[in-house]
Amino acid sequence: MHASISWQQSRSLWLKEGDANSKFFHSVLAERRRRNVMSVIQVNGVNVEGVIPIRQAVFSHFESHFKAPNVERPRVDDLQFKRLTQTESVGLTKPFTEAEVKSAVWDCDSYKSPGPDGINLGFIKDFWAELRGDIMRFLSDFHRNGKLTKGLNSTFIALIPKIDSPQGLNDFRPISLVGSLYKILAKVLANRLRIVIGSVISETQSAFVKDRQILDGILIANEVVDEARKFKKDLLLFKVDFEKAYDSVDLKYLDDVMGRMSFPVLWRKWIRECVCTASASVLVNGSPTDEFPLQRGLRQGDPLSPFLFLLAAEGLNVLMEAMIAHNLFTGYSVGVQGSMTVS
Repeated sequence: MHASISWQQSRSLWLKEGDANSKFFHSVLAERRRRNVMSVIQVNGVNVEGVIPIRQAVFSHFESHFKAPNVERPRVDDLQFKRLTQTESVGLTKPFTEAEVKSAVWDCDSYKSPGPDGINLGFIKDFWAELRGDIMRFLSDFHRNGKLTKGLNSTFIALIPKIDSPQGLNDFRPISLVGSLYKILAKVLANRLRIVIGSVISETQSAFVKDRQILDGILIANEVVDEARKFKKDLLLFKVDFEKAYDSVDLKYLDDVMGRMSFPVLWRKWIRECVCTASASVLVNGSPTDEFPLQRGLRQGDPLSPFLFLLAAEGLNVLMEAMIAHNLFTGYSVGVQGSMTVS
């Protein structure tokens, strides 16, 4: 009972003074900074200490992590993907309008941590009348030539602890802080992709697709297991997790998948420019390391990443369907007279 009352009192204090410029606020901020300071880190079982050694260890780890692996990737040439219609393709590459750009800006959180340019979207909103001309010229230039000026695609990687008292670099989640102009561009492209992605993504994927719920897959899986138990049917179920899902996406494979889905050549050029020219510096105790190229993976914090990951993951679903078509295994049928098959 005493612990419960203390917890309620602490929550009440936070609600009262947590966002105020008070002694309580600054003490919380100081404690958070103290916890987030990286004074020692384990690399290959060895403790690394000191400002420069830690920075070098972090740089080496993430530079290696985001290098493209020298392995042969499965080809998708013979797989049957769903395809965009001509109307959907035209909608992806039509000229950018000020109305859709402004809508994209206002969709973004005003106070998210800024990227290397130090500008958050709240500043863009406050000075939209003065900045909109420059922003629209930037987007028009990108629409015409599909190129990003060096530096616009630079990224800060912030390390967020996954656990209390992290020991090694794998105990941190890398979150990308992209620049304001790139974020606006990526948000505009993501909004366009959001409209058509349901046409090329199977019903088995339910996250980030309009009119689908992220929990649909879990619900269907539970219902399938319950039915199999009830009627004593044979069922083989695999629970597979993508390790470092965004980081492991091969960019050439992603482009091949978009080609098979009939994405326009211009759109694919834009996406390649967004994901293949990115570079990053890791923030270590608030200071960035040297910059390195991101040769693979999608950035957590990039508005495009959730949708591009869906496109990459669709290859697994299409491959499963091909295996069923070749009688390598049989999907589980549910519903009236087996009207729905779960691969």
